[in-house]
Amino acid sequence: MARSLFIEQRLTGNPDYADLTAALVVVTAKREALEQAITAAADGGRTAIAHRRAAQQEHFAELNKLADRVSSIAGGDAVLIQDAGFFVRSARNLLTEIPRPLKLRARIRDHKGEVLLDWATTPGASLYVIQHNGASPDDAEAWKDVGETTRIRHVLKGLESAREHWFRVRATGTKGSSPWSDVAHSLVR
Repeated sequence: MARSLFIEQRLTGNPDYADLTAALVVVTAKREALEQAITAAADGGRTAIAHRRAAQQEHFAELNKLADRVSSIAGGDAVLIQDAGFFVRSARNLLTEIPRPLKLRARIRDHKGEVLLDWATTPGASLYVIQHNGASPDDAEAWKDVGETTRIRHVLKGLESAREHWFRVRATGTKGSSPWSDVAHSLVR
């Protein structure tokens, strides 16, 4: 409540945000409705508490709309945003490229010819491409695509038994494709 009141005071009469007068009236009305709902809910009645929660949600929604408008008017100018009474958040760490998948493990399964692969979630990934190599991890020509998945685990079936197999994973997303993960290997039943 105090923050909302502070924001209202900072925006009232502020020439940088003159076109926000109508939005400010709505925020003030929602804050006053919330104050009344808080007073009515002081006795602990369930209906009054439900009304208070609804008023709180409406007030926060209007404050968020106002914050979006202030941000767009300010155009990223931190001083203008603070002048309106809002806090300035630090810029997010935006992904410029997708990192390679980490912690790839290949585990033997009880079923003949199967291996379970799992790895850690990769930020920015929407799909994972899995490759298999039955010869040697150093043989670049032996790597073959064997699956795609949106999950961080995958069961490969139909592998040759009593042999060692190598696997790697690449993440893909809107920022492109990651480098290949470290190679994992497993003996297959």
